[in-house]
Amino acid sequence: MERIPNSTFRIPNFAIGIAAIIVCLLAGSAFWRRTAVDPSLTAFVRKGPLTARLTTTGILRPAQSITYRSPLAGREAEITELAPEGMLVNEGDLLVRLDTTELQRELERAQQEVRQSQLEVQVADIERREAEAALTGVSEGEGALAVAETRTRLQLADKKVERLRLEYEQLQPLLEKGFITRDELKKTADELEQSEEEAALTRKRAEVVIKLSHPRESQRASLQLAQKQSALENTRAKAQDARARLALLIERLEQCRIYARRTGLVVYEEFLGATPRRKIRVGDRVTGSQGLVTIPEVNRMLLEASVSEAEVHRVRTGLAAVVRVEAFPDLRLSGRVARVGSLARSSADRPFEDKRFDLIVELDSTPAELRPEMSARADIVVGTRSDALLLPITAIFERQGQLVAHVVRPYGIEARPVDVGESSEALVEIVSGLTEGETVMLTDPGHAVVAAAPGGKIPAVDRAQRSQADRGRPYQPR
Repeated sequence: MERIPNSTFRIPNFAIGIAAIIVCLLAGSAFWRRTAVDPSLTAFVRKGPLTARLTTTGILRPAQSITYRSPLAGREAEITELAPEGMLVNEGDLLVRLDTTELQRELERAQQEVRQSQLEVQVADIERREAEAALTGVSEGEGALAVAETRTRLQLADKKVERLRLEYEQLQPLLEKGFITRDELKKTADELEQSEEEAALTRKRAEVVIKLSHPRESQRASLQLAQKQSALENTRAKAQDARARLALLIERLEQCRIYARRTGLVVYEEFLGATPRRKIRVGDRVTGSQGLVTIPEVNRMLLEASVSEAEVHRVRTGLAAVVRVEAFPDLRLSGRVARVGSLARSSADRPFEDKRFDLIVELDSTPAELRPEMSARADIVVGTRSDALLLPITAIFERQGQLVAHVVRPYGIEARPVDVGESSEALVEIVSGLTEGETVMLTDPGHAVVAAAPGGKIPAVDRAQRSQADRGRPYQPR
């Protein structure tokens, strides 16, 4: 048997080349599989304008509404006519007509009372004038004349006494000289005594007239005048009351036809006197406390909504809003935030849920036939950016309390922390962490890498080995 000589076994060079090629192909295939992603699941970081909106829903309410009631306080009246409910009325249109039969009868009686009171005023005025004339007669007429005559008589009587006394004194020396007889002197003395008695009587009569009779008659005439003046004033007051009552009845008659003071929608009120409750109708007897018709001003509406506690800082009065009404899907209404509540409120049934603040949006005037209680949605413009760095909201995830974006890199996918600003329904503003033109995943990838380690090696985390805590959840803008 022939023996093979000892020799060293050598691998051909071409085999080594083939093996190197195979290794490169496998490495390239692995690298390709690592960085290849579906383009439909990625988005580019780009710059552009951004309008941030806050969306809220609520109920339409009229900016103002007027409830019309019966003007007949303290009495019942029957409804004889009603405007159809749901009808759009203009200012001056008839809403309600009440029965006026009883008022008409009262009006006729009031008119008769006015005529009678006018006659009584005329009679009282005549009597006052007569009393005034009587007082004038006492103070300036016959009464004054009687006083003057009395004083004149008294003066004449005093003058006669003085004349006779002087004559008596002149006759006494003549008697002593014998020029006259004693009888002639006695006759003069008798006349003097008689004139003195008459003067005393005239003086007493004058005192009675001047100090007693004339003042008493003046007082009586003044009192009668005061009584007649008071009677006249009372009669005039009664006449004025009668005229006021007549005017009130006329006004109430006119008010029994109730007209719309503003444009709005006719809404019937519930009839309080019915069991079970129902809306009013023709034939019901109502009082002043019963609401008849409410007219909401539908061309000026408010949206009553609310905003969460986390978003209330983004809203302020004066912000523009676009309102969409559920009943009119194609209708877009403009408006502005009119009021933001000062205090938060929570549901009575769920007090520990998210607290909310009242939000009032005032709609601009519109010809659309809006109705109270309609559901509506408001998109409030809370911020605008003219040249912001933008990314779809779906590309941002929350991981362990931090916002991250999954950036597509040549060597893999990097979970990079980011800071965000304003957001819209689809886009979010990137404040830091990304640059324009980078590609970002729209979904949470199966694995992610971090920044390259020293030596250029980039550690990878396999999908199956990632814990639930490492998985990101979609970002919810606040």
